[in-house]
Amino acid sequence: MSEQAAITHIEKAYLRKKRRSIYVACEDMDFTWDERQVYAVAEMYRKGATVYEIANDPGIDRDPDEVAILIMDLARQGVIEPSDWGRG
Repeated sequence: MSEQAAITHIEKAYLRKKRRSIYVACEDMDFTWDERQVYAVAEMYRKGATVYEIANDPGIDRDPDEVAILIMDLARQGVIEPSDWGRG
């Protein structure tokens, strides 16, 4: 199989959408978390802390956007209850 044929086969098998160029959103952010941090974020959120308060906690010390994404993920997984998404 030629290189081009192999690429076409891979594209058909795995790529859902054709793109001319790729943009990766939030590539500069870190979405990996230590398990202790995940528990701490969930607990602080349950107690009513804002995203900014959680992000600035010395045990967390993360970009508020990274914290917000973690909170959305925890809510989607049912770990925390979604609440007023307008919270800081």
